[in-house]
Amino acid sequence: MIRRLLLVLLATCALVTGMPWAAVPSSGPSVPIGAAASAAGAQGSAASTAGVPGSASAGSALGGTPAHAIPPVVAGPTVFVGVSGLTFEQIDPYLTPHLWSLVEDGAIGTMTPRSVRSTSCPVDGWLAIGSGRRAADEAHRICRDPGEPVESWVPDWAVYRLQAEQDNYDAPLGTLHEAIADVHAIGPGAAIAAAGADGRVDSYAPVSEDLAAQVGESAAEHPLIVLDLGNTQEPGYSLIALDAQIGEVREALAHTPEPGARPADGAPTLIVASISDGWSESSAMQFSAVVGPFHDSGVLTSTSTQQPGLVQTTDILPTLVRHAPAVPERNFAGAPLEETGSDAEAPARYQQMLDRQVAVATQAALSVWFFPVMASILAVLLVIAVLVGRRDMDRVRGPLRGLGLFFAALPVSTYLVNLVPWERSTSPDVAMLAALAGWALALTLLGLLGPWRHRVLGPITVIAAATVLVLAADVIAGSPLQMSTLLGEPLLIASRFYGIGNSALALFCTALVFLLGVVCQAIGNRWVRLTTVLVTTLAACILLATPGLGTKFGSVPTLIIGLAVLALAAAGVRLSIKRLLLITGAAGLAMLLVLVLDWLRPAEQRTHFGRFFDSILSGEAGAVLMRKIGMNIDILTQSWMTLLLPVIIAGVFWVILSPRRVSVPHLPELYRRYPMMRAAMASLAVLLAVGTVINDSGIVVPAVGILFIIPAFAHLVGQAEAEAIRTERSGGREEH
Repeated sequence: MIRRLLLVLLATCALVTGMPWAAVPSSGPSVPIGAAASAAGAQGSAASTAGVPGSASAGSALGGTPAHAIPPVVAGPTVFVGVSGLTFEQIDPYLTPHLWSLVEDGAIGTMTPRSVRSTSCPVDGWLAIGSGRRAADEAHRICRDPGEPVESWVPDWAVYRLQAEQDNYDAPLGTLHEAIADVHAIGPGAAIAAAGADGRVDSYAPVSEDLAAQVGESAAEHPLIVLDLGNTQEPGYSLIALDAQIGEVREALAHTPEPGARPADGAPTLIVASISDGWSESSAMQFSAVVGPFHDSGVLTSTSTQQPGLVQTTDILPTLVRHAPAVPERNFAGAPLEETGSDAEAPARYQQMLDRQVAVATQAALSVWFFPVMASILAVLLVIAVLVGRRDMDRVRGPLRGLGLFFAALPVSTYLVNLVPWERSTSPDVAMLAALAGWALALTLLGLLGPWRHRVLGPITVIAAATVLVLAADVIAGSPLQMSTLLGEPLLIASRFYGIGNSALALFCTALVFLLGVVCQAIGNRWVRLTTVLVTTLAACILLATPGLGTKFGSVPTLIIGLAVLALAAAGVRLSIKRLLLITGAAGLAMLLVLVLDWLRPAEQRTHFGRFFDSILSGEAGAVLMRKIGMNIDILTQSWMTLLLPVIIAGVFWVILSPRRVSVPHLPELYRRYPMMRAAMASLAVLLAVGTVINDSGIVVPAVGILFIIPAFAHLVGQAEAEAIRTERSGGREEH
């Protein structure tokens, strides 16, 4: 009763406010896949006819094909084929022709196999299919092979349930069985997905030697067939045999219409996906494809990723049960598979998948040494910047200005590299680093050679403005620059696929605060300065928090609380505990409004904002928060270097905010001439501290911030030293 009253109240508020975000933007026209699963959800009833793609609810809300484009038809059976360890590199038009036919005829996508741990075993993938959440078997050095059901009971089910309760992902085992009663499982892994909450599978058969006949007979009797074709990482596994089995399945589903033909009543849908890594050695992006009547050849996506050609294991269950009764009320981690239209031929789409996998692998390989090397370089820059001016270091001053600017431009350049097709190089790691250095050098030259070069704050302000503009444009475009770059989102972790990530958020906020400090310094009227800060804060909150754009939960309180320090300084008002509490309360209310408005949208259109608010109402939010806290602790304690990060970051801000105590040359004079810059540094310290607590990357947030702050500080010291010498030589005239 209380929930219904709350729903009515919130719906009224939404109507009054006009629902500023009505739908999640997509990167192109999309067609929901999973149409055949409507028959499974309704168990062959007329309910499936009402919910097929082409209806207003399924098409227009998600930017899909209009209702009149595809006439309503009765969907046929769905066959889901699951395998482990299959990547696109293993697909070949000559060695695996049937798998290649899926690339030619269907919609394809790289699948993130992430489960609870960094690598996933076959059991993990099948548990995710059955629950719609991340779930895993207990940790083993070697993956457990799923066992054949014993008298309809799945072996080791008690272990799976206990592990699901301990992993804090609240994986409801048995969800597929609950949503679709008539599921036929073939193979031991499929039995795990199709089992009920008690571990019992109602309809099961082992894989037959005559797979074509088995699938054909099962499709005639059941609306949904789940088939396990094993683990390619097992010793002796034959890809040739797997390809032959895929051919048998396609033969059994021979009624599938030719691509471009009008869908026929009862036409089946085939979904083939590699749902796990298959071993514990390493992780890689996996293969997935859909062939069926409601699509053209294209690439897969979902509203959980919003990236063309990118899906995740938790998207499978929402696809299978898309039109099942009461399913929209479920808080799935993923979303139904959709197809983004593509005119590209099969080789071009296949190359797109390979590019994604190369990018993921290159990012993982370079990250191992890149950041330790960067930390060492920045430490040297910081020491040199502190020593400049104490001794005769004229030869160092010029290089310090240039190097400081170069390394300040390096963080945003890690995103700009995705404008270059470096993945297709014969040495992608070298190509990525070359593109990174090239972009950083271009920005450095822009800062040093422009008309602003003679002003102390001119060159670094150009770099800050470029950083803000690039990241803002990337968020508006759907975050393509953040995918699989050194400071971008590691897709194998599957933490974020769209919006702004924690690293990008830290860099954006750092550059924005620096830029605002410069702008406020140039404005004489304090009320104009205050208005400038407030308007910029509002615009940044809209950009970073709007579902479908930044979609970042922690961005609103981070920006409001952090920039409040700069706003008060701009208005000439002192910061107090009372004012800080009022600002914190306002930030919390603003974030709550964002959560509620997203939750009021249809369940299939919600982002993680609305899903989190739904978890609050259902009492599951505690597990989510505990998982986030656990992630922060894991990041902080993963090595001795990360344990030292809080001390290092505190030391950096101590040097920057109290330069007289450590005798940093020229910086006190810089603050005297530009007092708003010191206020900006204090605001940035508060902002990064709040971001550390609120965001699930924890200490990574300020660590990314100082990737910009230290080289900017070094550049400013060198710039101030040059300005002091120039002023002395020109007879004491100061720059204003």
